Amino acid sequence: MVGKTGGRIRTESMIDRLGRKPIAEGFELWDKDYMLGALRLFQCKLEVAPPFEVAACLDAVGDILTGIEEPEEATDHYNQAVSKYKLIGKTILSELMQCKAIELQEGQGPEAALDAVNKILALFDQRFEEGKSGEELLGTEAKGQGPALGKAYLYRAELLKSLEKPKEAMAAVDRAITLNCDRIHLAYGTQGDILMELEAGNEAVESYKKAVQAKPIFVAAYESMIKAMIAVGDEEEALRVIETVLKLHPKAVLIREKAFIYSNQQKDDQALALLDAAIADPPHEETETLTGAGPSVAILRKAKAAILADLARFEEANDELSHVISNDIHNEDDEANHMRKDIFLALARDYLGKNEIPTYLDSLVAKVLESKPQAPIPFMIEQIEKEMEKEKNK
Repeated sequence: MVGKTGGRIRTESMIDRLGRKPIAEGFELWDKDYMLGALRLFQCKLEVAPPFEVAACLDAVGDILTGIEEPEEATDHYNQAVSKYKLIGKTILSELMQCKAIELQEGQGPEAALDAVNKILALFDQRFEEGKSGEELLGTEAKGQGPALGKAYLYRAELLKSLEKPKEAMAAVDRAITLNCDRIHLAYGTQGDILMELEAGNEAVESYKKAVQAKPIFVAAYESMIKAMIAVGDEEEALRVIETVLKLHPKAVLIREKAFIYSNQQKDDQALALLDAAIADPPHEETETLTGAGPSVAILRKAKAAILADLARFEEANDELSHVISNDIHNEDDEANHMRKDIFLALARDYLGKNEIPTYLDSLVAKVLESKPQAPIPFMIEQIEKEMEKEKNK
């Protein structure tokens, strides 16, 4: 590039710019749930990182790719991390990468990965049961690798949780915490998730609190805490947590939760005003940078439609869903279509003055919406009346 003076202006590549950033910035983005930003940073660092950071970057990229459902690429990164961890003497993590690769292989899955990680942990399980701790627990096999061993126990907990074995998962995550595993806030978050599965909401809230105490920017734990607080009836505290996490990562789903809490508290006007303001100036997710805030607005409009429908303001609710469906160019928003059907069924019940409606009207509503997805309410009422007249004349 040539400037006015004729001199060359050097431009810096994204790899050079992001590659020089500390690896910790990638983990911070990840913890704030900016997954694509974290992925980009870790991938750039792989081009320029010193040998002792390469394995951690490969590991992180593998985990993020797994989370966004790119198993083939994730497997490739885990396999590369095996030798890189071994090169720097982190043998436990090297073996753990093999387990993660096994989980993603076709025909393998979590059961096969669990068998593999159990083999790694068998010796340490025995030492735990013998009451050993510290250097006695680690022995020569995991000397200086306590946090890495904890990460292997956390992986076992995640596998057991996915296999719907929450009690066994709890035992594994407790050992991960005992070992002060790498990124221990993840262990507390997983502990909270398992407690929720065990219907121990109050205890789950405490685990999520420990997670955010360990890492105050851990958005996923805040989101899970909000759900747990709502489940145990602590909506006021949930509102306070929502305000905290919105400052870290503004999300449409969080605004929706806030609106629903207001609505549950009979503050429908406040809920609708909140949603209107957010629809006018929506938060943008990373995936929306090129396409606008369409998905975020859809979330907000559907929340508004749900509240309006609860208030029996069916026409306004239908208008909101019509906006969503008209902008759903790939016809992927099944939730909006189901909501429209529910609204029309509620309208039919209201029109007939009955709690239940005839089965033929249920089928009619589904048929009309299939042929005319944005059917206005007057049109639907007209169809209901015609169908009732047909039934009467049979």
